[in-house]
Amino acid sequence: MQAELIDHIRFTAISPDMIKHMSVAKIIVPDTYNDDGYPIDGGLIDQRLGVIDPGLKCKTCGGRAKVCPGHFGHIELVRPAIHPEFAKTIYLLLQSTCKDCHRILLNEKQVDDLKPTIESFVRADDNEKELSLQTSIESEGKNMSLIKKLKTVKKCPSCGAVQGKLKLERPTFFYMNGNRLKADEIHDWLASISNEDLAYLGIDGTSTRPEWFIMSYLLVPPVNVRPSITLESGERSEDDLTHKLVDIIRTNQRLEQDIDAGAPQIIIDDLWELLQYQVTTYFNNETPGVPVARHRSTRPLKTLAQRLKGKEGRLRYNLSGKRVNFSARTVITPDNYIGMDELGVPLKIAENLTVPLYVTKWNFDYAKSILSNSSYPMVMNHISKEGVRKRVADTNREELLAALKPGDILDRQLMDGDIVLFNRQPTLHRLSILAHIAHILPGNTFRLHLSATIPYNADFDGDEMNMHVPQTLEAQAEARLLMGVSTSIVSPRNGQPVMFAIEDIVVGMYMLTKDGASFTKDEAARLLSSVDIYELPEPLKNGTYSGKDIFSMILPEDLNFEYTDKKDDKNNVVIKKGKLIKGYVNSKIVKKGKLILYLYSEYGPEKAKDFIDSITIMAGRAAYIAGMSISMRDYYISALEKDREKIISNTLNEAKELLDKYRNKTLEALPGYTKKQTYELEVFATLNIARSVASQVLLSHLTMDNNAMLMIAVDARGNILNFVQIAMMLGQQSVRGGRPSRGYDGRVLPYFSRKDKNPMNKGFVKSNFVEGLEFVDYYMHAMGARDSAMGKPLVTAVSGYMMRRLVNAMQDFYIDSDLSVKDAGGALIETLYGGDGIDPVKENMK
Repeated sequence: MQAELIDHIRFTAISPDMIKHMSVAKIIVPDTYNDDGYPIDGGLIDQRLGVIDPGLKCKTCGGRAKVCPGHFGHIELVRPAIHPEFAKTIYLLLQSTCKDCHRILLNEKQVDDLKPTIESFVRADDNEKELSLQTSIESEGKNMSLIKKLKTVKKCPSCGAVQGKLKLERPTFFYMNGNRLKADEIHDWLASISNEDLAYLGIDGTSTRPEWFIMSYLLVPPVNVRPSITLESGERSEDDLTHKLVDIIRTNQRLEQDIDAGAPQIIIDDLWELLQYQVTTYFNNETPGVPVARHRSTRPLKTLAQRLKGKEGRLRYNLSGKRVNFSARTVITPDNYIGMDELGVPLKIAENLTVPLYVTKWNFDYAKSILSNSSYPMVMNHISKEGVRKRVADTNREELLAALKPGDILDRQLMDGDIVLFNRQPTLHRLSILAHIAHILPGNTFRLHLSATIPYNADFDGDEMNMHVPQTLEAQAEARLLMGVSTSIVSPRNGQPVMFAIEDIVVGMYMLTKDGASFTKDEAARLLSSVDIYELPEPLKNGTYSGKDIFSMILPEDLNFEYTDKKDDKNNVVIKKGKLIKGYVNSKIVKKGKLILYLYSEYGPEKAKDFIDSITIMAGRAAYIAGMSISMRDYYISALEKDREKIISNTLNEAKELLDKYRNKTLEALPGYTKKQTYELEVFATLNIARSVASQVLLSHLTMDNNAMLMIAVDARGNILNFVQIAMMLGQQSVRGGRPSRGYDGRVLPYFSRKDKNPMNKGFVKSNFVEGLEFVDYYMHAMGARDSAMGKPLVTAVSGYMMRRLVNAMQDFYIDSDLSVKDAGGALIETLYGGDGIDPVKENMK
């Protein structure tokens, strides 16, 4: 069969004729297998619908289970049923047309106004119809506004008939003037609407007729869509769709029997309604207002809609998110001795994943040598030029070596230097999946450079990440060029670095470059040789080597850079001709990325990456030489005790003054608040101030000799609030933006007296982490911690859902060659990307 290009795809309601054309069998038996275990003819596992048993052949195409694609059957309904997903559309159509003549309820003037739009719509081809009607509705707004007015028309402009009151009760019950409209009556009404009138409602009557929304035939999906399984006991368990189709056939048979027997109309109507229920729950078992159809075990049946929608549905689980080959997943651990653009891959993984090696006359000798290997790195599969695939083993290696020729493909094991993609979920932005260079290492975990964790939002407390191995040369080239770590140092969001020095690297840089830092010749040699520099700078007069000079050795010789801190002159940095002249390398330079951004824009991505690699290793060595460590002694500060007691006493006195004002009714209410609310707001603010005062007192007692303070001062890790809570007090706990209030009558805990206004009763914690918390303090702190712990995932769920919807809505937008933003249909979204046409990544580059 000759392959042809698809011109377009059209989504329409399926017609009865198409159902009969697609169907290979009319299903009339509600059973599946006979006593011998073979499918029953005319049953729901009829062999004409396809086969799932390996030993059987399909009676339609003759193929076995692995070959047969499956075939549709159909059920002929004795009475029509309304398609539940088209109920709203049917309601719109009935509201917009006359109940007697079935013409659209537009007067002559409205018809004349809309005629040019409708004529162009009718003349348009299939590709243009949807776009032309959408454009007319969006630009003029006439059609939809008129259609909304049609339901208020009391008298038909065509025949003069007075229109009744139409009502839809979910899911499929229609009433006219209080009388129920049956499905066959609705079918006749819809069938009488002309294609010309349908065009006014935006429906192309030549491809979709509204009477098709009322079903007389129901498609039965192929057997391989709803396969049976055999249990350990030997019994067969049927799919939920098969269970539902059994219910439809049985109800349909009972209805037919009662009609033939001349049963009372009320019994026929009840069975007809039951048939409608079975059809509705077959399409969607979560339809509002409809009881859920259940299995014998009371488990809700998973019918068509449940298979398609949601996170576990066909679209998001099986199509958008797939299980793939050539991938690996394991825990990540840190390794600063590999490059930032490298990924340490366990040998066990490298031995299982393969990369295709395309044999050419230029790499023939290399291909032959790797094919001859019987241990890592070795070839796993040989694919000949003719497409014959063979597994490489010791028994056929010599034969394959002799037959090797240009044009063959060798699946070799993953090796050092191969490009791989690395991803951490949730993949929230472009930089959540980057291209790394594989570095094969022993062990069982992926090894990742510390600075490379930032765009992934990863840490090393058990995070797992995914690796994918591109299989074509084109994919490998695109990964290197578009997704490389070095080219992703600067964020496309704001043009700022997203990979930089963090934590102990920042501390190490301070230890290396602070004023007066010097190192012995042996220490200097170790620092420089760790970054592959094998010459020393000029020594100082005392024979030692300045840390600033050692750091300068990793800078470009022609680098001139200045950073001025407007808040603190001590943080100013001057680099001239590759020499650090003034200041120390602080977080603004290597964490906030000022120098990294400068290197990236002036010297290119590779230089910026090399700089981060070098300072990571050098800073680690410098911190080790300096003996940087943290102990409990850093947090035990005896001089703080008196100050702490004074702060707590003053805070409690201020809170008592506020309480006295409130009780004496001298407290003035804030605008928009009651006096009680004002008291709570002011006492909450007063008790919160205690922590701020404590932080100022703490800073007056600390110097850079305190390693905990050093970490905070150089912005490596933590903040002064952490230190206050550890060494002084936890302060006022916050629950939902205020003091804890819920609990027992007049008190949060039964430990306190009723109506007790002591601040401790509402979450003021005097103790600290060094001394330990009293049990009441512990409980109050747990309340605040629980509030903040719950808040983050709840907000994340909302923002994640919003982001997914935005991504889906905008996924067909692209930047055209003229820097305008357009969608897949060519519609202009933005005349100039971002308003200025500038790529944030390249904004600072030469």
